[in-house]
Amino acid sequence: MSNHTLLLAKSARKFGLWIQAAVLVTAGIMPIALTSSAQAASTQLSNRSVSQTTAQPSVTNTLTFQFDTTTKGASTNVAQIEIEFCDAPLGACSAITNIPTLPGSPSASLTGWAGTGLTTTRENGRTTSATNNQIKIVIGTPANEDAKTGLQIQIAGFTNNAVANKSYYPRIRLYSDTGTTQEWNGAVAQSTSQTLTVNARVQEILQFCVGSTTVDALGTAAPADCSLVTGTSVDLGVVSNTAVNTTPVAPASGGDSSNAIAMLQTNAVNGATIAYKAVQETSSGKLKVVGATCTGVTTTDQCFNSAGTTRTAFTAGTESFGMTIAGINCTSVPVSAYTCNYATGTTNLQPDANYIGATYVYATSGTYGSSNGTGYAWDDTGTADQIASSAASTIKVVANEALILRFAATAGITTPTGQYQTQADFIATPTY
Repeated sequence: MSNHTLLLAKSARKFGLWIQAAVLVTAGIMPIALTSSAQAASTQLSNRSVSQTTAQPSVTNTLTFQFDTTTKGASTNVAQIEIEFCDAPLGACSAITNIPTLPGSPSASLTGWAGTGLTTTRENGRTTSATNNQIKIVIGTPANEDAKTGLQIQIAGFTNNAVANKSYYPRIRLYSDTGTTQEWNGAVAQSTSQTLTVNARVQEILQFCVGSTTVDALGTAAPADCSLVTGTSVDLGVVSNTAVNTTPVAPASGGDSSNAIAMLQTNAVNGATIAYKAVQETSSGKLKVVGATCTGVTTTDQCFNSAGTTRTAFTAGTESFGMTIAGINCTSVPVSAYTCNYATGTTNLQPDANYIGATYVYATSGTYGSSNGTGYAWDDTGTADQIASSAASTIKVVANEALILRFAATAGITTPTGQYQTQADFIATPTY
């Protein structure tokens, strides 16, 4: 072998050894370099979310961001927080119409953080040229936030996007300095929503009925509702000048043991009134013999003198006829509706002063039918005369409250014999 050939062989062996040494050195360095790079890189926040007090477009809102900082393996302070509002979780923020309006002076607070002392400003976004779509929070006294759970950031005074059903994506970035070294990041999502209107209608209700009843005392149940109210008349029996006949009159005295009843149910929010009009038979609504002509105030025609529209006490032998409200029966008012008790004055229907036969002060007291023979009125002119109303009550709707109507009459010594009668139309007027 020539000298030239030997020299080439030696050179090749040396070159091979240099290559092997370079590979070994590189293999030893690379793991160190990779480890250092991973430790310095920004890691993703976990368990990220943002809650909002309202999703209505253009409405002031409070945002609460919550997340965990994943473990970086070393104490890591957070000195600055950026929250950038974008139309997508990654890439550039290009759809400006989807970015909400930020407050002029945003207010931020932290919960669960070790760092204290906040300065909050709004600024242009880091990843877009959009104006004022980012909130920056500088922590005056940074502290270690590594491996923290349930960290919260509250942003108050935030104004939602004006477009309904639009999503946007706040990007959260945490820095260990003033915006250069990013330690953690992550995006969350929120959306405006279209306000949903639920419509419903409660129809106007009026159930009003008039009939007869044997109820004449507190605690005795009236019919549960109008479907059970029957009868069309009450009988005062044999009326003389020696007593005042007051319903209910027993059969032994010619009566039928009945009072009249007027029951009302209505959901009229402004209350309801009950009135009556005496039917004009031969131009008169007096208690009289059918067909008789009544003229003025006299005790010799076949017409009882009416008490008039002012509550009047009756005296036996002084010819008079009238009506009163003996009480308001609340037994059939459902317990779930409202409290109703005539004895304590807690009825929604209130008797008018001229049509109550006993002491009654609304919301204070009332005595059911304690004034037999006194306190009656009767308007025989055919003009509607109100006898009760719920308009002045705190609760104006009425649930099956029943007026127990008591009638009374006493004859004069010269009142002619005969079969006497009068009729009345009762009218309920709800105001919705």
